[in-house]
Amino acid sequence: MRISGGLKLFLLIMLLGLARAESATLYVSTQGSDSYPGTASQPFRTITHAYSLAGPGTTILVAPGTYTDYSSGWGLHLGASGTASSPIILRSQTPGAAVIDGLNASDRNVALFMDGSYNIVDGFEIRNGPSGGISIWANNNQILNCIIHNNGNPVTSSTQGQDGVYSDQNTSGNIYAANYIHHNGRPGNRLDHGLYICGKNEVVINNILLANAGSGIQVAGYTTVSNLKIYNNVIAYNGTQGIILWQTLSGVDIKNNIFYANTTYGINTSDAHGSGVNVDHNLFYLNASGPFNLADNGSDVSYTMGTALYSDPGLVNEASSGFDAHIKAGSPSIQCAFNLYSTFTTDMAGAARPASGAWDLGPYEYNPTPPSSTTNAPSMRVTLARVSGGMKLTWNSVAGDTYRVAYANSLHTSWTDLSGSIIATGTTTPWTDATASTVNQRFYRIYLVH
Repeated sequence: MRISGGLKLFLLIMLLGLARAESATLYVSTQGSDSYPGTASQPFRTITHAYSLAGPGTTILVAPGTYTDYSSGWGLHLGASGTASSPIILRSQTPGAAVIDGLNASDRNVALFMDGSYNIVDGFEIRNGPSGGISIWANNNQILNCIIHNNGNPVTSSTQGQDGVYSDQNTSGNIYAANYIHHNGRPGNRLDHGLYICGKNEVVINNILLANAGSGIQVAGYTTVSNLKIYNNVIAYNGTQGIILWQTLSGVDIKNNIFYANTTYGINTSDAHGSGVNVDHNLFYLNASGPFNLADNGSDVSYTMGTALYSDPGLVNEASSGFDAHIKAGSPSIQCAFNLYSTFTTDMAGAARPASGAWDLGPYEYNPTPPSSTTNAPSMRVTLARVSGGMKLTWNSVAGDTYRVAYANSLHTSWTDLSGSIIATGTTTPWTDATASTVNQRFYRIYLVH
């Protein structure tokens, strides 16, 4: 059990007097200042300050860099609420390039503390929260496309879990999609997990959960966990089991996952009660104690067990170091999974999943023709122009084709994806790099995806 210590009420009172920037876009950069207006050309310096101005519909775009600011003894505090139609969006402009770093500092608890509802956190690296990565105490939040690693690593004698992500038992409707959650928790500590889920109506899709100290996912029914969906994840090399089901459950649907080389079982139970656990169309391989045990340690939960595979999943790199969950040609994971298109429509990389027919297991759809093999692409001509919002790129394109833009600040450094997928609608495509106003030199590469 996690205890918030009464902090939530104090922080909400402190925020009541702050102006809200509803339906606005605010910018944050390590080159900015909190005395600036928060525009693309004059960004704020801290996420904390930008978020203090956020209300329903606000989008906060965070430039590449490391952010160590925080707003309470708990961590970077997201306490405001959006709405179902107008959430508050906190987004890294370049996926994975904006880093929220808790520094393992003694003046905070977790890296990111959320007790507001309808918030979306998208595309960050989140690391070094001393007692955990993200702690969620409210409803209908989304954690998307994040790299959540090496949180809760400091060794303590505490019996409180130190997890990558924790959701409280009184929460509902939170979503975790396309995240890479790895190496969280104290080494060898079975209490520390990648995801620690206690809420209702939660969804876990297209994630990689790798080498966390305890379980990849702990499902803890302090009050009944109901309507939990765990779909198309890879759960590998965790210190105990891939998934542990504990206490009172009412509806846990586990489908299309790959459980690989976990230290005990792929799926295990402990004192689990209730009903509605459905395990179907999963792959189990090299889990040391066996694929699953749904009657362990006094468990009597009612469950159904569907089909399963027990062979090598055929991933690009199955070693714990350099793990790559993409699927190789000839893999048994190809076209042997449920079609869940009514629940979600893309894979971890944003590629479309089929609207009909069988899906592939795990977070990635198999791609027999990766972008690097694309041939016969037309010669591309690119023009650059400085505009008020940054740097405008325009290139000749083929309508319907998908392009991406990468950048480097030096030709001696690696290229970083900047844009995400851009679908051309005509023979020329314009796109503006809103992060370019804060740098003196930048090189661009535009490449055709398909």
